[in-house]
Amino acid sequence: MVSEIKELKEAYALFSPLTNMPYVECEKETYNDQAFLFAAKEDAEKAVQKYQKEGILVTVKELKTVELKMQTKTDKQEEKRIYLNQVRQHLSTLPMIGINAICYRPFGKEAQSMEVSEVLPEGYDKKITDNPFYQPTLQLTGMYLMQEARRKKEFVDRKKLQEMDEEFSSNLVKAKLVVAVVPPEGKEQEQQLDLKECKLPYLKHQSKGNFFPVFTDLWEFQKYAQRRKDLRPIQVPFADVTKFWVEDAKAYMLNPMGFSLPLAKEMVPKILEKFGVSAS
Repeated sequence: MVSEIKELKEAYALFSPLTNMPYVECEKETYNDQAFLFAAKEDAEKAVQKYQKEGILVTVKELKTVELKMQTKTDKQEEKRIYLNQVRQHLSTLPMIGINAICYRPFGKEAQSMEVSEVLPEGYDKKITDNPFYQPTLQLTGMYLMQEARRKKEFVDRKKLQEMDEEFSSNLVKAKLVVAVVPPEGKEQEQQLDLKECKLPYLKHQSKGNFFPVFTDLWEFQKYAQRRKDLRPIQVPFADVTKFWVEDAKAYMLNPMGFSLPLAKEMVPKILEKFGVSAS
């Protein structure tokens, strides 16, 4: 089974439209946090129907191997073809968001759950957990919170939701968030920046006004900044985040390309006080 997953050229994954992330579920026997992968689209769609009956909204995302054309550095007129395996790319992102297991169903067989570390290069997951620019636990608890909070009201377990909120907030006060800044012109490549000289971007929502984007980790920042080469990431403790603010913003928006959690500025000191943490 492990060998089969490693050789997959295409597959189908379950995603949550409530978080824009892989759908994650706690495995009942091992308590692993697992994502779902299928060899057959039909099996993935049957799983979606089953979850819908339980009031859980999930979608199927096709993963395949795509051909990309890149210009070579030596000759801009020459193109190099490379192949991107989206299945491997998907699996490699799971440790970044705290998912440590994958439930895979091959053609004509029962699904089997295994740890992600079994299908990734040796030591890959440890490189993520040891890197301070990634915060898998914060990502994971945020995903669980938003999956539950955004379900239809009649399916929401209020007690469970409160527990998830407590766990996420506990991780948040200990976290360092990534803030995007725009360096002054001519200083884009400088290692040390005077933050007083930098500008701050804002996120415009068509119907809900302006928000100030902040991120749990470098990966979320890169998803947001991929079309803006002028942005630089600055990591700051959660207790210091109110020092960064965009005028007329309604709230912070944590991971706008991910689970998109709005956080009012006035809530920051209240959360810190609740968990006995002092603002800087």
